[in-house]
Amino acid sequence: MSECTDTLHRLATDYVLCPDLDRIFVELTVLRDRLAAVIQRARRITDLQELYVLLAASCALLASVSHDLAEPHAAMIQTDSAATFAKLAGHRSLENWVYCTRAMIASWWEPPARVLEEAGKAVTPRGISQVRLSGLVARAHSQVGNRREAVAAMDAARRERDRLPEHESLTDLGPVFGFSSARQHYYDATTYARLGEWKRAKSEAETVISLYTPTSTQTWSATLTLARVTLARADLHLTGPDAALAHLEPVLAIPVGQRIPQVKAALNGIGSDLAASAVTPATRTLGEAVRTFAPRRDLDGQ
Repeated sequence: MSECTDTLHRLATDYVLCPDLDRIFVELTVLRDRLAAVIQRARRITDLQELYVLLAASCALLASVSHDLAEPHAAMIQTDSAATFAKLAGHRSLENWVYCTRAMIASWWEPPARVLEEAGKAVTPRGISQVRLSGLVARAHSQVGNRREAVAAMDAARRERDRLPEHESLTDLGPVFGFSSARQHYYDATTYARLGEWKRAKSEAETVISLYTPTSTQTWSATLTLARVTLARADLHLTGPDAALAHLEPVLAIPVGQRIPQVKAALNGIGSDLAASAVTPATRTLGEAVRTFAPRRDLDGQ
């Protein structure tokens, strides 16, 4: 059990810092199957409960990886398993985290109503899960232009954020089960962007970048990358295409194997903004850079 715990924590860390998605997927699948086999031989209730927690967390992480590999249907199946084992373990916090994951997946592949439906399945969420769920609800409302409800959800997230304890048991499973301040501000940035409040979107995105202080071993962060895209989009409206392109330079340099659907979809938002803008040499340059990174055919179904 100790070995499985260490493996899960290592893979949860790899996923956050420098994801080799194919490798992580294979290793998580092996870990999931191994845990399922060990459950059949568990003798003590306490062992069984801990194994259920590890299996639920492994399936939840597999769901996130499947989502990044553009397999949302498989990701949702993994969350079904994760929710079942979290319930069997009696781990309400982990169960609510799974519903967060379902709402997050839906936010990229389904209409806003589906996001709200999934978020509503959480049972009296508190702590990190409540902050994350409120952020997802805010984004869903902003997507349909419901500013009042979006702002109310952001306010709820901030109030819960102020009450967070110093330690949350979820993060013992690995860093991916945490919801950092940077991620919280990223959710606010995208909410304001969808509402067309570009100054606030820019301020929140800049906060994300200032909070993210990678060490020499941290070569990847989806949150940081998506915040840079949001900042670029905000500055496209506030300053112009040259400023937007400058913000996108580190994003456009991401290797092909790490160009996950979320980044491509976010860049597509810039492409849509450009389509409604006057054509200039600067907008053409920015548009070509976006199309080269994220061809329209790559975004079918999103």
